[in-house]
Amino acid sequence: MKQILLSSVAGMALTLSPAMSHSADVTVTADLRSFNGPRAYVAIYLTDPSGAVHDTLLVAGRESKYYRHLRDWARGANRSVTPVHSVTGASAGSNSTLQVTTQISDTLIAAGYQIRVDASIEDVGDYTRAAVLTLGQETSVQGRGIVNTLTVN
Repeated sequence: MKQILLSSVAGMALTLSPAMSHSADVTVTADLRSFNGPRAYVAIYLTDPSGAVHDTLLVAGRESKYYRHLRDWARGANRSVTPVHSVTGASAGSNSTLQVTTQISDTLIAAGYQIRVDASIEDVGDYTRAAVLTLGQETSVQGRGIVNTLTVN
């Protein structure tokens, strides 16, 4: 069963400066593989080219005590100057599709910013950088662990 979690960040442009560039509507979709065990915690986030967290786009899973298993995101989100915009409240089940629509500045796309996914399932494993997609260079990548594909349209 596919579960679609939609989250729009209305009016939130991820820009360096409104005068500097145009923002594009971007839909990020992470398709998860079939897996056994409890539901997964997943973070979808935007990083600068060096890997520093610029913004959090979606977090599937409500209990913050488990966020430490989403290692790269958790470390970076603690240092990020932008707040977490979208916590769905629901963790992700097997064969889920997670989707978020937001605006990303053309400047960030041209600069090589990345969309990354971290995932974790209790007693199964933690998947840091389960998928990494460089904006402006690719529109879809194969993931690893429980992430099948990451797509940006």
